[in-house]
Order: sequence, then C-alpha cells, then structure tokens
Amino acid sequence: MQQLFIGDISLSDGTIESVLLLESAARVEFRMWDGGKAIFRFKGVIGVRDRNAAGQEVEALETEDVLPIRGLAVDPFAAELLEERPEGRAEGVTRYAFIGSWTMRPILEVYAEEVEAERAYAL
Repeated sequence: MQQLFIGDISLSDGTIESVLLLESAARVEFRMWDGGKAIFRFKGVIGVRDRNAAGQEVEALETEDVLPIRGLAVDPFAAELLEERPEGRAEGVTRYAFIGSWTMRPILEVYAEEVEAERAYAL
C-alpha cells in the first residue's frame, strides 16, 4: 500500500537527510517539503536495503506485510531475513519502502516490526 503520510507527516517531496542503523533498530531523519524535520524510528529491524538514500527526494512510502511463513516470500532478500530471524518472534514484519521521486523505485527499504514517527522541532 502506498502512503503519502505517516500520521500528520507528509512524505511527498521530502528528502531523506540521514539513515542510522543500530542493533535491531533504525532511525531516519527526514526533511519535509515545507522545511520541517521528522524522525522515523524503526523497532524490531531484521534488515535494511539502503540505495544511497541520504540526500534523495521521496515521493511516497510503500508498506507491505512480510509473510512469516518461511519459503513463501517472493523476494530472495526477504526470504533470507526471515530464515535468520530468531524462532518464537510473534510480531509481524512489515517492509517499509521509501520511494524515490526521480526513479519511482525504492531507495530505502526497512524490514521492521513497527515504526514511530514524530516531528522534530529541534535537532
């Protein structure tokens, strides 16, 4: 599903400023079209594909539930992530894909259990 907003934060025509990867987490700093900033915090991260996203403009965000049934994932990258995921994790995994304005293809994909978004008034 393609989204133009996360909460009240507009993704269209914004720019990814930075991507920080941590143990089972990721943080994306985002500059909105109106000059405001937002921070996306991903939790329960099992994998990330970053195609030099920092500095690129975003058109939208695609979200897709990743099936927890091993062997059914179409994308080989997602299938490998699910294979390496510890047994017993009950939370579902979602693929969050930031779509580039120029290419209309994913420039950053985060496979995570959840995301929190907030406006950053002072970074």
